[in-house]
Amino acid sequence: MEEKRAKRILVVDDEKDTLEMIITLLQLEGYQVLSASSGTEVMRFLETERQKSQDADPAIDLILLDVMLGDEDGRNICRLIKEDDVTKFIPVIILTVRSSLQDKINGLNIGADDYLTKPFINEELLAKVRVMLRIKDLHDELKKERNKNILLTQVLEKRYSFGNIIGKNERMQEIYELISDISNTDSTVLIMGESGTGKELIARAIHFNSSRKNKAFIVANCSAYSQNLLESELFGHEKGAFTGAIRRKTGRFELAHGGTIFLDEIGEVSPPTQILLLRVLQDHRFERVGGEETLEIDVRVIAATNKNLMEEMKKGTFREDLFYRLNVIPIFVPPLRERKDDISFLASHFLKKLCQEKGKEIVDFSSEVMDIFLTHNWPGNVRELENVIEHAVIIAKKDEIQTKDLPAYLIQRFLQAEEPVSLQDVEKNLILKTLKELNWNKHQVAQKLKITRSTLYGKMKRFGIFKE
Repeated sequence: MEEKRAKRILVVDDEKDTLEMIITLLQLEGYQVLSASSGTEVMRFLETERQKSQDADPAIDLILLDVMLGDEDGRNICRLIKEDDVTKFIPVIILTVRSSLQDKINGLNIGADDYLTKPFINEELLAKVRVMLRIKDLHDELKKERNKNILLTQVLEKRYSFGNIIGKNERMQEIYELISDISNTDSTVLIMGESGTGKELIARAIHFNSSRKNKAFIVANCSAYSQNLLESELFGHEKGAFTGAIRRKTGRFELAHGGTIFLDEIGEVSPPTQILLLRVLQDHRFERVGGEETLEIDVRVIAATNKNLMEEMKKGTFREDLFYRLNVIPIFVPPLRERKDDISFLASHFLKKLCQEKGKEIVDFSSEVMDIFLTHNWPGNVRELENVIEHAVIIAKKDEIQTKDLPAYLIQRFLQAEEPVSLQDVEKNLILKTLKELNWNKHQVAQKLKITRSTLYGKMKRFGIFKE
């Protein structure tokens, strides 16, 4: 266990005997004591404090400051200390020979934290020192907690900002714009898309870019519970409401008061529970299971499903009125197979993120691996891509992901999917690959392929190859 550092106290007095007496008294109590006899020396110590302002180990914890320092006025020094953003939180105890009430008030008005009249009793000085140091400790603890909260907020906002919903695909860009438009409304949102497309990430982005971002974001997975348990999970229950209900339970709607609730897999909810949800959406009111008290909530609802709710309505398994309550602002997230232009961006993002988490130094993917990524259909969507890259990062021995680092099923599917190609396709792919390698310098491409530039232009026109 790390040994606790002794507190550092700066004593400022131009009377040598008084200065030495205070220093000895404080040192006997185990304090580290620094001394100064002029304003110039005090400023030097404060400059040290300013330079160490980012350090966890402060230069000075407390200042004992005499009012009269020869021709200098200690009150001006106190004012400078308290006007500086770095040093203003250092407690200052004024030492004065003046005992009038007005002098004491004047000292407090310039920012002094306490005062002590000379001559003083030693125990009185030590008592004031202990109190001021304890106040300083409490302030430092609060500052650390505040900094932790600020950091946590920054991490959350960064994590769920648009920057982490990766993609240049046109449909994804439309989703980004829609998130910006709807974040600061309270309208209900229905996010539709296959499993693994990032529906929860979009829900979090809406919440953390809204005015509710400092309130709760509560997730309820509607497919994880039976009907009775889901009602208890969403709305809570009273003690004795059913067998095993030994105490009152607060539901997720109640926990989300003032914030956002994300109802994942809303298509799995049973018809009886759908009626209860419809009432909450209409009236913002509900009762706990087994309870009679009606609770009123302020909550934004974002729901998600991988089912086609229109088809479910036709089957009679999903209420039409609930669908239209949920579908105020619909968002459809395209599957990864329909946004393959984003695969390289997503892969690079996950590679960087996972290398940081796993402590690996891998800089890229081989061209064969990227070919597999672009060929694969990704039934598990973005989640599957991230899992594949995590597997590869763990297995990889080099600074580039190789085919052998990928899960076996992915390689097998790729080999099975390969079909014979025509000579025309081979020629087209070779020309396109060479153009990209040489940054579309057609003179160099023609030289490398050992054809004339006019032949190259003719083939590019025939194959429909052009620079985007």
